Amino acid sequence: MAATLPPKPPAEPFFHGDRATAPMALEESSESAWQRFEDLQKSHDVQFAPTEVADSLPSGARAFQTTLPAAREAQLHARRAAVRQITVDQVMLLARRNNRACPLPGPWAELHALLPAHNARGRSLAPPPPIGGPDWDQVSPMQKRLRVRDHIEWADRAGVLREVHEFLARLPEEEWLHFG
Repeated sequence: MAATLPPKPPAEPFFHGDRATAPMALEESSESAWQRFEDLQKSHDVQFAPTEVADSLPSGARAFQTTLPAAREAQLHARRAAVRQITVDQVMLLARRNNRACPLPGPWAELHALLPAHNARGRSLAPPPPIGGPDWDQVSPMQKRLRVRDHIEWADRAGVLREVHEFLARLPEEEWLHFG
């Protein structure tokens, strides 16, 4: 004989502070979310110069030099950041942000123009051409992203990676092809 289950109690109304009424957290697990997290973390990870003892005091007296105003500190931080070396990985993170595949054909041709030819074994080698024209619809977004990676690696070997990074950073979002 089949067992019957006891009837369910009626649902009780939610009350203030009940966990079920709290809004659910929105979790995003994309590389763009991770990049935003790292950017936010870096913006709060301000390194201050060590405090130095002032030199122009009477003997025996000790005082510390005044700190720089916030605007001046920001200028110095920006100058230090500009001197840092740009890496292929950093440029690829920029190129993949927001699920990007590649620049659209017009901007991609401009990017290609930034890439100089290499001289190898007495021959001048041009970088691989961007994907465009009739091939645009025949090639998958992943293959286009891989060609962008080829261009970024070419720029690194040719010493123009910073220029390519700056170009891609200035490119508006609507001038990118996105996955999906």
